[in-house]
Amino acid sequence: MREENSKFEIRNSKQLRNVCRGETAWRRACARAIVSKIFRCFRPASFGFRISDFGFFLLLLFCLTTPSLAQEDAPPPPKESGVSITFMPPPMSGVLSLGIYDKKGKLVRVLAREATKKDFFVGLNGFITNWDGKDDAGKPAPAGTYSARGFAVGELTVEGIAYHGNDWMIADDSPCLRRVLALELRASGRLALWAEGADGRPQLVRMDQAGEFAGKIPLDPEIAKLAVGDDAAAEKPGEAPPRAVIAGGKVALVEKGETHPFPLPDLVKPLDASLGREDRVWVIDQTAERTEVKEFSRAGEFHRHLAIDPAEPAPVRIFASRTSDLIFLIEEKTGVQRVRGLALEAAAKDGPPGKAAVSTWKTVLTKSIVASDTFAAVAGQLGRPQPFKPEDKIRVRLVPNPLFQEAMQDLDVQIGIDTKGTFLRAPDGLPIRTLTETPVLKWAVMGREGGKAVTVFQSDGALVEEFKVLKIANTMAFDAGDYEWAGK
Repeated sequence: MREENSKFEIRNSKQLRNVCRGETAWRRACARAIVSKIFRCFRPASFGFRISDFGFFLLLLFCLTTPSLAQEDAPPPPKESGVSITFMPPPMSGVLSLGIYDKKGKLVRVLAREATKKDFFVGLNGFITNWDGKDDAGKPAPAGTYSARGFAVGELTVEGIAYHGNDWMIADDSPCLRRVLALELRASGRLALWAEGADGRPQLVRMDQAGEFAGKIPLDPEIAKLAVGDDAAAEKPGEAPPRAVIAGGKVALVEKGETHPFPLPDLVKPLDASLGREDRVWVIDQTAERTEVKEFSRAGEFHRHLAIDPAEPAPVRIFASRTSDLIFLIEEKTGVQRVRGLALEAAAKDGPPGKAAVSTWKTVLTKSIVASDTFAAVAGQLGRPQPFKPEDKIRVRLVPNPLFQEAMQDLDVQIGIDTKGTFLRAPDGLPIRTLTETPVLKWAVMGREGGKAVTVFQSDGALVEEFKVLKIANTMAFDAGDYEWAGK
């Protein structure tokens, strides 16, 4: 057994009584078995030999001391500085979380988190672990009385239910996009999206025109430079097709690496431009009243415009097909980004002199991302007829621990987040069980919507995930004793 540090004293008398009772019963059973065997050896039927009372006493003394010898022969745990803590594990299969607490009940150190048997030294009197006398910040704890206690958690079921607030996320293998930066309709008919991932890193992905994920595109410096230009053009920038851009607040054309002004009539504040079929120029123009999408010929003639409802997200980027009357818009308003694909359904007839009539457009794609930096921002986007009400804590009835009658019977479970995901924790902060492994989360909430299941929502700011947690009460409390710490 590990040598007990002289600075500590085990005070868990109930645990010691349970250990002593078990040892005593085991000793007696061993003694009876060995004495019976010795009697059979020393009392053959043919000789009628009987052992003397003194000899019987010596044999009995040997038998009673045999378990102690077995204990002494057991390999001791490695010696470590600090506190050696021995405790009887609760009778529940699962994982253990163990904390060190001061006299006021404040959690000083998370000593074990979701540990299994292999994380402890297993001795004859229970599990053995070590506390180095420091808190979670690595600072020495002051002298005083400390207690060790925790929870065992059995089978727990976490089921993924749905995604919310991000239309690009339609399957587990879909890319989690925080913001679309640019896109292009390629000759294959697929879309190439240059986007910012949930982790803030750039991604280049393929999508079909319905928004289904079709794989990632390896990042290339030239592709990054041209947003989502043609693959061949990315390899040979000098041979890239002409592009329409905004330079100095005016529309310009980039051809063979050179930029040329492209004056267009009646523009107020052009925001973005793109070359489409037959080298027609599409422009997003912001006026005092609204934002409009306008089409001009290469000669500068005004062809048609697309009016945008001021209540809808306003266009900020435009990308036109070079082979058909199809455009894609990146539209934004506070807290929302939307990508729309619009196909010309019916060209308008000529309007009054100097003006063009509004054409009819068909929406072929619409995908939105709702910023989910806070729960309040997406509370109305969770597909509920009534708003979901988060609960700060949920009280559960624990599984009784037969080893300790005074173990707590109820626990107010809370949800916590760290860099690795979400987890259940006790009110004092002790982590109990991991729920999800989504990194860099901004928030997580939980609540009950009827039944025994607990609903969990979490978000990294780009996507809201919904889970159901079952068997949350499959938890048992245990006590590992009190210890005196003399300090360092």
